[in-house]
Amino acid sequence: DDIGYDLEDVERILMIDIPITLSIIPYCPYSEEAARKSRQAGREVILHIPMEPYGYPKKNPGKEALLLSMTTQEIEDQIQHMMDSVPFISGANNHMGSRFMEDGDKVKTVLAELKKRNLYFLDSVTTKQSRGKEAALNTGICYGSRDVFIDNSHEAEGTTAALNSIVKERNNWETLIAIGHPYESTLTAIEKALPDLQKNGIEVVTLSDIIRCVR
Repeated sequence: DDIGYDLEDVERILMIDIPITLSIIPYCPYSEEAARKSRQAGREVILHIPMEPYGYPKKNPGKEALLLSMTTQEIEDQIQHMMDSVPFISGANNHMGSRFMEDGDKVKTVLAELKKRNLYFLDSVTTKQSRGKEAALNTGICYGSRDVFIDNSHEAEGTTAALNSIVKERNNWETLIAIGHPYESTLTAIEKALPDLQKNGIEVVTLSDIIRCVR
């Protein structure tokens, strides 16, 4: 998540030899170039849609975010412009949105626009009251939901612990969607965890492979 502010982050991610899916925030300084570099490297790209969180506007989701105060037409226009601004996207997920994702009608509007372009939706699950799955069922869009954030602590120790937990619980899941961010600590922890993942028969795949499994 949160790709588009720095190309060095993108290049570092692309050097990691697993097909990490990059979720790109629109309208950032390097959003379009990050998408192109990722595509050239054979990586999957999705749109990271800024949505209204609790605490808005003090908590700022970013430029041109989707807000509950918007009309249906405004949301449709805004999401279309976002999709146009980031090339090569296969799907989308929400950036923040703890408040927006609780409004089923608003979420349904967003997902209906994504479906028109044959995109899938990943619910980042930033609220336990998310209406994402319900809206996906109503629109017929391919859908998945985040299982774990691996770097909530923003520290290498916390990220390593989250990755170790994934390995430890290997027999309790068949597919798992993990979200991380381009922190130095996260990327380092992922690199160090790769041998354990492979040793335990855990295959890292593109997000669209998982979405097909859980839709």
